[in-house]
Amino acid sequence: MTSTVAGTPSTRHTTVAPSGTGGQRGDGPADRDRPELRRTTGPYPHPMGDAAERWRERQLGRGIPDHVLRYAPADPWTHDPADFTPPAEPADTPSHRAARAIAERAAAWTCAGASVLDVGCGGGDAVFGAAWPEPSPVARVVGVDRQADMLAVFAAAARARDLPHGTVHGSWPDAAGDAGRHDVVVCHHVLHNVVDLPPFLAALSGAVRTRGGIGGVVVEMLTEHPLAWLDPLWERFHDVVRPPSATHDDAVAVLREQQGVAPEVLTWTRAARLPHDAAWVTRRLCLPADRVEEVAAALVDLPPRRTDAVTLTWSP
Repeated sequence: MTSTVAGTPSTRHTTVAPSGTGGQRGDGPADRDRPELRRTTGPYPHPMGDAAERWRERQLGRGIPDHVLRYAPADPWTHDPADFTPPAEPADTPSHRAARAIAERAAAWTCAGASVLDVGCGGGDAVFGAAWPEPSPVARVVGVDRQADMLAVFAAAARARDLPHGTVHGSWPDAAGDAGRHDVVVCHHVLHNVVDLPPFLAALSGAVRTRGGIGGVVVEMLTEHPLAWLDPLWERFHDVVRPPSATHDDAVAVLREQQGVAPEVLTWTRAARLPHDAAWVTRRLCLPADRVEEVAAALVDLPPRRTDAVTLTWSP
């Protein structure tokens, strides 16, 4: 492992080299929606139960069949890091409010600011939302991601906010040891990229520093897989029938089964943020660019996309 520290005390930034493979995001072009690559290694904290097996089977069913992927003209999972640049003024969401509330309690307990860890951070919208508005209860943020260009966006956003920060380039839960323990652990829209959920959730809980019983985890996810809305097009263009998506209820069941934790569950409506035009969908479907018009016509027949989001909050 190598690390470098640079900058003034208010902008200290620690970078840690990758410590493992697998996990939620790719080192090169993003592979955020490749559930077949999200298997984790190592022993589970508890034997796999029915809920964990159900989650795993449903997630494996979301992968792209080899006979389709083999002929994909472009990487179907590539994301532009610019799409993940956090807004200057974060949205007022239940997830941001939940994380900020924990940070405020931790800051009051220690008479200092809270430390917040963002797992699968992207550009850092989750953690910077907890640090806003001023005066912020957050003294330091750390982002974990397997995609180096996402970490660059995260670090730039932290510097723009004059917020001390660190980055961990690696996968979760393999990178948990490098990430350390924090007052608040946030994880937005990553669970549906994970196949073996128990060790992932266990590492989230294990990263919480429960000083005075205050620390906690805040997870945000959609009620179903974020690409489930494309299932009719997979059948139309590839004759691939998708199984039912894993849901937030399945994630809650795994958490109860593996950790005996009953999280607070809040369902709400989230605005779509990423571009999902016909060209984007065509690439996702592993189709050539000359079929964009055909895909655009097919999109008209799809029902409105669901934007139901869920915030799960718990204390280890």
